[in-house]
Amino acid sequence: MDKNQIIGIVLMVLLYIGYIWYTTPTEEDRLAAIAAQEQAIEQARLDSVAEVEEAEFQAQLREQPAASDTDSTETLDASLVRRFGGLASAALGEDQTYSLASDGVTATFSSRGGLLSGAELTGYKRYQSEELVRLWKEENHAMTVAFEFNEVAGELNLSDFHFEAEAQRENSIALVSRSTEGQTIRWEHELNGYTLTSNLSFEGFNSSLGDEFVFTWQAEGMPNEKGIDWERQHSSIYYKEVGLGRDYLTDGQSKDLITEEPLEWLAFKQNFFSAIVRNEGNFLPGASLKTVVPEEDSTVTMAYAAALPFEVQRVGTVAASTFEFYLGPNEQNALESLGWEEADRIIDYGWWIFGWVNRNVILPLYNLLATRFASVGIIVLIITLIIKLALSPVTWKNFMSSAKMRVLRPEIDAINAKHEDDPMARQQETMALYRKTGVNPLAGCLPALLQMPILYAMFRFFPSNIDMRGQSFLWADDLGAYDSVLDLPFSIPFYGAHVSGFTFLMAVSTFFYMRLTMANQPPQPQQPGMPNMKVIQQMFPFMMLFFFNKFASGLSLYYLAANVVSMGQMLIIKQFLIDEDKIRERIEENKAKPRKKSSFQERLEQMQKEQAAKTKEIKAKKKKRK
Repeated sequence: MDKNQIIGIVLMVLLYIGYIWYTTPTEEDRLAAIAAQEQAIEQARLDSVAEVEEAEFQAQLREQPAASDTDSTETLDASLVRRFGGLASAALGEDQTYSLASDGVTATFSSRGGLLSGAELTGYKRYQSEELVRLWKEENHAMTVAFEFNEVAGELNLSDFHFEAEAQRENSIALVSRSTEGQTIRWEHELNGYTLTSNLSFEGFNSSLGDEFVFTWQAEGMPNEKGIDWERQHSSIYYKEVGLGRDYLTDGQSKDLITEEPLEWLAFKQNFFSAIVRNEGNFLPGASLKTVVPEEDSTVTMAYAAALPFEVQRVGTVAASTFEFYLGPNEQNALESLGWEEADRIIDYGWWIFGWVNRNVILPLYNLLATRFASVGIIVLIITLIIKLALSPVTWKNFMSSAKMRVLRPEIDAINAKHEDDPMARQQETMALYRKTGVNPLAGCLPALLQMPILYAMFRFFPSNIDMRGQSFLWADDLGAYDSVLDLPFSIPFYGAHVSGFTFLMAVSTFFYMRLTMANQPPQPQQPGMPNMKVIQQMFPFMMLFFFNKFASGLSLYYLAANVVSMGQMLIIKQFLIDEDKIRERIEENKAKPRKKSSFQERLEQMQKEQAAKTKEIKAKKKKRK
């Protein structure tokens, strides 16, 4: 080794030693870390003890004290007063549930807090089950209102208090919690269709009621569809802030957020169903939203949590607020009928023009066909045919452009061979040929771009349309979920443990469609550094097998049908509508016509000539140096 290598090695060793010395904690840091760890362990122990004590305390609240057990009653009364002040007597009572039913949903309410405890949709069943769809797991559900109570200088929750039914009719119920001090908390619930209106009022509290109120909701979504991974990917919290558009936490991921603007509404959204809440005065800024994906728990799609501050309206000694809930399917008409701004955009039909196409073109077309055809699979095929026929002029324009380029291919090849070492001259002569023949090499690009909104709109429409849910076609038992023609005894990374028949056929049809398309394109010389199109042609269908295997089978059916129709259109156009001899004659006629150059073209040609001259001059200088 020479001196420079030795110096380099010594410097690296010194740097490494310096890094170790700098990052090694001091004795003081080490002792502080040990103390923090011990404190965390002790805090966890205290929290555990507190949880046990709280559970015991709550259990006592839910049991009417026996008249003969005076000591226990006196102890309970003392703890109640310390915790709840004048509301202590309102905390006692045995738990029970109440229910309301409409033609769309059965809602259950808990006597502990007087709020929703469950929601079951009467018109929808879980995948391959006779059980009705439930919007959340009742055993892990928590909904309450936290409020300031000045008598105890702290925060209380409605879930601490016992509510009894004061009056109940077919679609409404009044739940009341009363204290011996004359204070009353009242819920009045009314259920119509999928909509629940809940009026909350505090009566007789005078100055003991504070100003801060928070609606708190925690829920765990249940897997109601085929394939929990797909269901999770389409679950999240959606919300609408005042003055802004609909927004959401990232679908299928654990996220949290603190809002900066008032909230108009908030939704715990699953793939095809949602539970939405709004407050008549809007929720205040500073709402806390959180989603958690329990990867190891296959009984839960997503855990949702929201803490939503709100204001009450005060009239005399009464403080009141009104909540509205939507408990139902993600169906366009049902959500639009709520009258809540952009609530229908919980259905993710896509952004910008893609969503517009789906809501204003594809969905009305689907609904029209649904009144005439019972099979959703047939409707998908008819929609495919209608779309491809509507795009026929675009397909024709694209094919004509390709045919013209094929006719010019021999002349372009001759130009390439003539100016093999001079790219600038090759480009100039090629552009001159295009102008002379009246052929636009980009004419086929615009028609292809016009089809993109439709292609992406369909990518969003079929997986989001609840009408696809549970509908069978051929071997697919649910067009709203993946189909499987073969269940594998193992899982392939990024692919899954099943083989989707429609996805496989779609990939095969894509391979032949791309081959047919490439055959109709003029051969392109391989440019250095550019990808090989033949390799892409072979790889793309294979990649689609992995990408679409877990997608809704209705989408794969659409793409399969679109490929088949497109290949049919291409074969018909090529065999019966395109005459390359006539195209060649028209090009020769264009060559004979004098074409006046625009001032822009003249300036562009002049710039190209100057650039070509400079290039030749530079090359000549390089040759002289050699």
